[in-house]
Amino acid sequence: MRRSLLAAIAPIAILAALGVAAASAMPLVTPPLGAGTGTVSACDTDGFTYRHTVDTAGRLTVVTVGSMAAACAGGTLRLTVTTGATSVGEGTAALPSAGFTGSAAVTLSPQPLSSAVTAVYVVVEGP
Repeated sequence: MRRSLLAAIAPIAILAALGVAAASAMPLVTPPLGAGTGTVSACDTDGFTYRHTVDTAGRLTVVTVGSMAAACAGGTLRLTVTTGATSVGEGTAALPSAGFTGSAAVTLSPQPLSSAVTAVYVVVEGP
């Protein structure tokens, strides 16, 4: 009985020792933190226009953003509508590199009541 118990415990003890040895051999590395500055350029400097589509229930479903400069082509348009400081709907649209017309329709999710929306925020990432 003693021999079979020792045979059962020995592999566990060896694996545990190897695990501890492997864990202690691996250094704990934390990536360094840094700070810096960078230039962010705007693809459009004179602003956008907005046209809203509201369904029969009074919900804001689509916001069409227009008057975007050609330099925004190839980017991703991200739009958020808010009530005060709270986001109540958002959506994205890929702006094509070729055939860009200067406007994009963004479908919102969720679709808030239009009467609750107090602001629209837009950012173009890229190109």
